Amino acid sequence: MSTSYVLTVFAFVIVLMIVLISKCKVNAAFGILISALILAVALGTPWKEIEDTINGGFSGTIKSVAIVIFLGCTMGTVLEKTGAAIRITKWAIGLVGEKNIIWAIALSSAILGIPIWADTVVILLIPIVSLLAVQTKKSMMSYGTALYVGALVTASLVPPTPGPVSAAALLNVPLGQAILWGAIVAVPSVIGATFYCMTLKTPVAPKEEFLVSARETDDMKLPSLSKSLLPILFPLFLILANTVASVVIPGTPAANLFAFIGSPLAALFTGCLLSLLLAGKEWKSKKVLNDWVNEGITAAAMPIIVTGMGGALAVFVKNAGVAEKIAEAVVRSSFPAILIPIMIAAIIHMVTGSNALGVMTAAALVEPMLVTLGISPVAAFLACGTGALMFKHANSSGFWVTVSMSNMDVNQGIRAVGGASTVAGFIGAVCTCILVALHVI
Repeated sequence: MSTSYVLTVFAFVIVLMIVLISKCKVNAAFGILISALILAVALGTPWKEIEDTINGGFSGTIKSVAIVIFLGCTMGTVLEKTGAAIRITKWAIGLVGEKNIIWAIALSSAILGIPIWADTVVILLIPIVSLLAVQTKKSMMSYGTALYVGALVTASLVPPTPGPVSAAALLNVPLGQAILWGAIVAVPSVIGATFYCMTLKTPVAPKEEFLVSARETDDMKLPSLSKSLLPILFPLFLILANTVASVVIPGTPAANLFAFIGSPLAALFTGCLLSLLLAGKEWKSKKVLNDWVNEGITAAAMPIIVTGMGGALAVFVKNAGVAEKIAEAVVRSSFPAILIPIMIAAIIHMVTGSNALGVMTAAALVEPMLVTLGISPVAAFLACGTGALMFKHANSSGFWVTVSMSNMDVNQGIRAVGGASTVAGFIGAVCTCILVALHVI
């Protein structure tokens, strides 16, 4: 089977997958499954081996992430329901002062984007952000965009949000390293995007309905700041402590203890238990222990299935030698290898509108190429996460949630959300390239 044929088939299948998902509105899981089947047949995989290969790729990928994604989504649901998100936002406002409200919005959004989908962060906080826009006489183009982009960045780069959790698993990056390096790159990305948001001064007033809702929220009894932050920060501390212990004191009883309590499963389960404190006396109720958990399961189902399908597709890509052929062509051309995962993630994101899908699918496609390209798994992880931020536009649910709730029109949304997301992705990609050039990662 010639190299040109293999590469042509691969290119056709990837284009087909993108068209199915973006144009034909086929569910992402089915789009990837159809693409994997066509790739398997076109590359001559024996018919009787196709099912076992798909099942093996699927199960091998989700075995280390399914429970983690479920726990992360459940914890995020509790943070949404209990008012913890609003408490964190009010704390951030008090921290930076009223003259720097936009930084408070970006900070609280970035923190909440770690366990909660970016779209949900906007829905939760748009009333209070709308009220702040009126009080400070600022445009919702600026404030609404900062609210969305802060969460978007961490949702693409910092586990336990499903996208980066899945990418880390696909690339075999320890979750502690993914959190550490994802956060390091997320900081300048959020800062750059926030500075861009400060240039958006076209007058856009908030919707009156959100102002009414914000005033009602003022009377809502909110949990304390420590209880609100504890479920987010303590699991991250345990995971990072495990990473440090494995390097500093390997093989000791303390390191062995941290290997368990700092594992992603144990750490996030601890976060879920701590989040029960937010429910107060209701924590033993059916609503909290059953209904909210069911919502977490519902939120986790799609990213788990899509991640598994991405793993199945990656198996056929690896078995056929597609990745090696692409990687060898890149090496021969002297094209900077680190740009490959950035470009793949950016293209998938811009065409499908899903940054999570961009992160996960790019990771699945790039993983077999890493050795030939000479890219470390951590570098590929950051490249996929930053590439999947590029140019959020009208094919994205997050775009429409932000634009409609911020009272912007489409052109204003393209300039605001599309521009800010591209700035965030570009800065993150530059930081990643610098880290690679300095041989830090």
